[in-house]
Amino acid sequence: MTDPTTEPMLEVTDVVHKYGTVTALSNVSLSAQKGEFLTILGSSGSGKTTMLRVISGLETPYSVKRLRIGGEDVTDVPAAKRRCTTVFQNYALFPHMSVLENVAYGLRIRKVNATDAAAQARRALAMVQLEAKADRSIRQLSGGERQRVALARAVVTRPLVLLLDEPLGALDERLRQDMQLELMELQRKLDMTFVYITHSQEEALTMSDRVVLMRHGKIEQSGRPLDLFDRPQTRFAADFMGYENILPGRLIERDATLGLVELAGGTRVRGTLTNAALQTGDAVNLALRAERIGAVAAGAEGLDGTLSSKVYRGKYTDMLVETPAGQLRLRSWHGAPGETETLHRLGWKVEDAVIFAADGT
Repeated sequence: MTDPTTEPMLEVTDVVHKYGTVTALSNVSLSAQKGEFLTILGSSGSGKTTMLRVISGLETPYSVKRLRIGGEDVTDVPAAKRRCTTVFQNYALFPHMSVLENVAYGLRIRKVNATDAAAQARRALAMVQLEAKADRSIRQLSGGERQRVALARAVVTRPLVLLLDEPLGALDERLRQDMQLELMELQRKLDMTFVYITHSQEEALTMSDRVVLMRHGKIEQSGRPLDLFDRPQTRFAADFMGYENILPGRLIERDATLGLVELAGGTRVRGTLTNAALQTGDAVNLALRAERIGAVAAGAEGLDGTLSSKVYRGKYTDMLVETPAGQLRLRSWHGAPGETETLHRLGWKVEDAVIFAADGT
C-alpha cells in the first residue's frame, strides 16, 4: 500500500489523446507532489495544453491508465467536481462584476453564504495585493491587475492543484518578469501544487521546481531546471534550451562522466556525457553555449578560430568564428566591440561542453 505522505498530489499514467488521426498525447505519464511547482514546457503542438485540459477534465482522453488528484481517481469525474482550477491567459473574468464579486464567484456557486464568501475573497485579494481595489470594475484594472484577480479567484476555493495555461503570455516583458516573482511567492505561501504551461524557457527556468519538456505528444526530457539548462540529453532539448553550437562527432574515449570526442577535421576535444549508456565509437553531438566559449592561449585545449563577423548589441557582442570543426557562435558580455580582433584559439571548461547521442534529435 502506498504511503499517503509520499503519494503524488497529481498522478497521470499512460495517457493517450487523439484529434482525429493526429495523436496529441502518446502514452505520457507525469506526477507532481504537494507544494511542487511543475512546469510543462514545449512549443505549439507539443501536447502541453492538451495535457492540462485532460487533467482539468476539459478533454476526455482517448485512454488513460491512471488519473488521480489528491489520491482520488478522477478519470470519470466532471471538470466542475475535480479539485483543480485553471487560470487562462485571457483571464476569463466577468466584466459586469466587481473585482470582489469575480473572486467570490466560485465560492457562491459552491453555496458559501455571501458574508463568508466576501471575507474569503478579500483575503485572497490581499494575497495578490489588490484588496484596496475590491470594489472596482474589472474594466478599471490594468492587464497585470486582471491577471492577479484571475489568480485570486482560482486560489480562493483552495484547489489541490492549480493549473496555469500560459497565464503571463499577454503581458509586456517587465510586467511578466514581475508577475513571475509574484507567482513564486504566492505558491510558497499557499504550499499548493502548481502545474504551469509555457513555451518560454525563461519562465520554466525561473519559477519551477521541476520541468517537463514535451515534443510531438511525448516527454523529451524532465528534471530540475538546471538539468535541462546544463545537461540536455538530445539535440532537440539542446536547441530548445538555447545551445547555439551543436557539433557532430564521434566518441573515441570515455572515463566515467567525461568523454573525448573527435570532431570534423580530426580535432579532439573533451566534454561531459549526459547519457551513461554512450559507448566509444558512438556518433554523438557536442553542444556549447555561446557565452561559455572564450579566447585561450595557443596550445591550450580547444579549437583554432578565425573571426568572420561580429555584432555589438549593447549588453554583449555576438561573434561568428570559423573553426576546423565548423562555425561557432560566441558571445562576450564585457569589453568593447573591437576586443576580439586578436582572437585565434577558442576554449571552454569541460563541464560546459555536453555530449549526447547524435540520433537523439
